[in-house]
Amino acid sequence: MKYLIANWKMNSVNLDLWEQKFVDFINSHKDFPQPSEVKLIVCLNLYDYFVFSKKINTSKNPIFKNISLYAQDVSQHEEGAFTGQISSKFLANIGLKGSIVGHSELRENGDSETNVYKKGLKLKEEKLSNIFCIGEDLETLKSLNKKSFLLNQLKAFCKNGLEPDLLAYEPIWAIGTGIEADSENISSAVSIILNFLHKNKINCPVLYGGSVSTSNIDEIISIPGLDGCLVGNSSLDGEQFAIIASKIKS
Repeated sequence: MKYLIANWKMNSVNLDLWEQKFVDFINSHKDFPQPSEVKLIVCLNLYDYFVFSKKINTSKNPIFKNISLYAQDVSQHEEGAFTGQISSKFLANIGLKGSIVGHSELRENGDSETNVYKKGLKLKEEKLSNIFCIGEDLETLKSLNKKSFLLNQLKAFCKNGLEPDLLAYEPIWAIGTGIEADSENISSAVSIILNFLHKNKINCPVLYGGSVSTSNIDEIISIPGLDGCLVGNSSLDGEQFAIIASKIKS
């Protein structure tokens, strides 16, 4: 099984147009991968959830109908005076399947390793899946400390029975910048991650995120050990997302 995740971030998406372009592409490509080959996930804005989930549930297209919906973040707290935060219990109650945790944009705004770990625990308590994000910044890369940095993030999360359900490697310097990480750099990071997972007997798909687009997906998905991608800007357009999905097969 391969995985393709859309992270819409705080962007406005025309849901009708997104669905139309996505389904039109599928209908014109009979060799489009089936749900048994590629798992499609959309991490959307919560105000879009009820409309988009209704579209999915009532769709006659079997591929669109199998899209799973996740949140982009979750609170480390169960309830209380935490203005603006959303609990894992709330996500479960409305029907989402899980959430991203540890995205670099949130880490840069104060999400510590402890916070990310606690968020993962809260999701687990509600039997929700986590998409655990890790990745180094440019300074860490240049100082040749990538391995120790990534291992620290992995060790801080993978403890006391908590494991990633999906793990996305996203080099911070390649997220939303248009700067593409080269295959050698991605491959070395994937190797570090897979070795850690193997040593700790963790079975978890490893994905790549960082300026993934229709122009570089063929090169990225050919990297050994990768099970899919987490896509930002290119996922805002239904056709672009479908094109990327068409390149990913088990």
